[in-house]
Amino acid sequence: MKKIETSYLSVRQPIGDFYCCVMNASDLYDISFTDVRTMENESEDGVGTYLGIQRSLNKSRVKKIKEYVRSVDATFPNSIIIAVPEKFVSLGQRLLTIEYDEDKSGKIAKILDGQHRLAGFDGTNGKYTNREGDQENFELLVTIFVEADLHTQAQVFTMVNQSQTKVNKSLVYDLESLALARSPYRTAHQIAVLLNGKSDSPFHKRIKRLGVKTQGIEGELLTQAAFVENLIKLISKKASFDRDILLGRKKKFLGLKEKNLPDCQHSDFRRLVFRNSFIEEDDAAIAANVFNFFSAINQRWPLAWSRDNKDSVLNKTIGLIASFRLLRDIFNKLVDSGEANFGDVVAQSVYLKLLSDVDLDDEFFEKIDAVSKSSGFIYKKMNQYI
Repeated sequence: MKKIETSYLSVRQPIGDFYCCVMNASDLYDISFTDVRTMENESEDGVGTYLGIQRSLNKSRVKKIKEYVRSVDATFPNSIIIAVPEKFVSLGQRLLTIEYDEDKSGKIAKILDGQHRLAGFDGTNGKYTNREGDQENFELLVTIFVEADLHTQAQVFTMVNQSQTKVNKSLVYDLESLALARSPYRTAHQIAVLLNGKSDSPFHKRIKRLGVKTQGIEGELLTQAAFVENLIKLISKKASFDRDILLGRKKKFLGLKEKNLPDCQHSDFRRLVFRNSFIEEDDAAIAANVFNFFSAINQRWPLAWSRDNKDSVLNKTIGLIASFRLLRDIFNKLVDSGEANFGDVVAQSVYLKLLSDVDLDDEFFEKIDAVSKSSGFIYKKMNQYI
């Protein structure tokens, strides 16, 4: 017989009584299962019985959470909600106890909310490494409904999920300004803010800081998320890993205090042309290159880059994506020819000289549909002249 014991708080609400407690992630993972809503015994006329209340797991979301669980500041401050049959639960004055036979593992607690968070612990021992390098149990807040009927379970699931709004990515990146340590996210955010604010910048008042247009400003055609994500592609292969190392250093985590950033070879810099600058903490060089390159874009195609040109795609997200890809190729070309080294600041005039060889006029960018796949087409057309 296996046993989980935990202190609890009893909560009484219109839906009924439930219990809040703390469990080790490994224990909760061991007893939990997901009841995905599916159809059973479907007949030829399409009539069948639907069972379960949950959605299927999103594999890409689980993958991201698995990475997050291993980060140095991972946290799940909100409860995972489960429903447990009464026969497995006993309540004392101070302790809630769940007892079950070994063969019932994975069949005790039905997850009503938090299935992706809990799936993130798959393949782990439910522990994390603290600052001293010791292993500790990853504890989770848990809300337990005991002997809740299916309708109550469905009500809880619906209530928790129906009003959830996905957080705007631009807001997420904007909050990087509050980060304790450097990271590719913070660097890219700071550059976005800098270039959006400078009056002589090619991005002056073009970036929607929180993903929505600023009242009283016209011509904000780019989201902060689009700018940040595409700049990061030239800085880091795995920005979250860099962030962990730098934050671990800042917090003096054992094992991270002396750890070097990865991807620091010349071969890595071909893909990550601003990697060397980031490693050397020279964010100013990254900002200067972005400023100079897009100033050259503006000088080469002034009509297409103009934010007043509603027909052009160069001044929109798909043009931004194509341009950042082209920037990588141009920087590599300059390195190959000996005109620059990784970590240098390339002058606007040098960028403009290469862009002048691109035999496309302003009208080219006005004849392209503003759909996501067009960014690849634009990049290939521009790149063939580099």
